Amino acid sequence: MMVTVLRQLEGSGLLAPYPTLTAYIARGEARPAYKRAFEAQRAVFERSQGGG
Repeated sequence: MMVTVLRQLEGSGLLAPYPTLTAYIARGEARPAYKRAFEAQRAVFERSQGGG
């Protein structure tokens, strides 16, 4: 759950001084459960936008 929150900081430069935190996010994003949940949420969004 924290990975989703922390991803909102991507591109802001705020995570640059924290390589351990950046690695934590990458490990979270690489998890199969995260990938499934992300894809499921994307599908809901795309359906709501008329894309599927």
